[in-house]
Amino acid sequence: MKSKRQANQFDKIFKENIEAAILSIIQNVLQIMPIAMDELPEMVYRMLDYYAMLERKYKLPIEQFVIFLGTDHPKMPTHLDSKRIQFSFSLIALSEINYHTLINSSKPEEIVLGILANFDGENPENALKRIISRVKETTKEELSLNRYFNQLRVLAQLRNFELYLKIAMDSIAEYIKEERDVLFLRGLERGEATARERELTKFVSYLIQEGNKNFEQIADVAETTVEFVKAVYRKTL
Repeated sequence: MKSKRQANQFDKIFKENIEAAILSIIQNVLQIMPIAMDELPEMVYRMLDYYAMLERKYKLPIEQFVIFLGTDHPKMPTHLDSKRIQFSFSLIALSEINYHTLINSSKPEEIVLGILANFDGENPENALKRIISRVKETTKEELSLNRYFNQLRVLAQLRNFELYLKIAMDSIAEYIKEERDVLFLRGLERGEATARERELTKFVSYLIQEGNKNFEQIADVAETTVEFVKAVYRKTL
């Protein structure tokens, strides 16, 4: 059973990512091109309320869909059958969508959600390697990449994929670190680094020059990664 802290972590990730991902999911899964979107909480009675309001306002046929983000089979009622009302809406479970639909996106926020989708019999370790690689390919900044990787670590708990994810991360970790370090240094040399990265680089350089802290301690003080510190250090050699 999830702790309150875990539940808050999951909610935070969904809120951070769903705005960027929902449009592509609607287009690729439902084959609908939305003109406008609003958040609709609660389910069957709430959906009935909105159906009535939309029908009255637009006088057009209404189709309603709910996208379920959990990893288990959704148990919420989708039908209402009372004496005078028969009503239903369509429920789409993310866990039933092939994960390739999500990882083919150019948005890392959407690719991250692929960990909750259907691997369709593929080895979880291989599927997670694909997800990690796509996140890396679509993320430009080191700090953002770390954020998405942390999101994957949290979401992996929903499917008990922590071990698979660790193996997948470890298998490409050195490649990612080396590649990101090279790209970062090139960005600095070309003046393409953000103001935040330039300030962070100056601070890390200062801590390195002090000579009284190791890489791990500098990373902790500067609130960055050890790989970032090493990249700055190599630039000063």
